[in-house]
Parts: sequence; C-alpha cells; structure tokens
Amino acid sequence: MTMKNYNLSRLNKRVQFGVEKMSGFNNNTGENITKFSPTFSVWCGEYTLTISNTISLTGTTATTNQLIAVRHDDRITTTLEAILDGVTYRVAGVSSDSEMNAYDVVTLTKVNGHG
Repeated sequence: MTMKNYNLSRLNKRVQFGVEKMSGFNNNTGENITKFSPTFSVWCGEYTLTISNTISLTGTTATTNQLIAVRHDDRITTTLEAILDGVTYRVAGVSSDSEMNAYDVVTLTKVNGHG
C-alpha cells in the first residue's frame, strides 16, 4: 500500500508504542499487576479505508479497530501495544512502505478491559 500522497499536516495526534510490564502483585487476588510501559512515540493521523479495502480486511471488527498513518518506522511491530487518545490498543498489523518519505498504515485493535 503506497501512501506517498498522505498530507503531512494530517499527522496531528501523538501515539505511544510500548509493552505491558509487571508492576506489582495483588496480595488479595494473587494476580500480577501489569502497566503499560511506553518505549517511543510518533505523530500519527487517522486513516480511512475504501470499501474494497474494508472488504479485503478479513477477521477484523470495525468497532474495535483504529487505523492510523505514521511515517515509516521499523520499530513498529505486532509485538507492541499502543495508547492513542487515552485508549489502549494492540498493534494488529503494519502495512509498511519503505520508500523515501513514505507512510505506514497501522491497524490497532482495542485491548479488552482498557479504556
């Protein structure tokens, strides 16, 4: 998916990428307590699919997914989580374009129990 024509001024939100890390232990329930630990942040913009792209995006639900456009960044992988507008997401996919001045489309899936 080539995105050379994405308008730079649309990158008007900040998204944090990172991982869940253990931050403690709940003595009452015996469960580990985890907390989002940000690794890096980038500017992003909202991205909307065409009808044909939506049909080809199988196995996803529009109500739990958010698509964002970011400058190409090899650090963004499906092993990360992201926080956008105070909501925690899992990185479900990255459609990369490694061309000069290119953008990537990142699919974020809402994490249950957060936000």
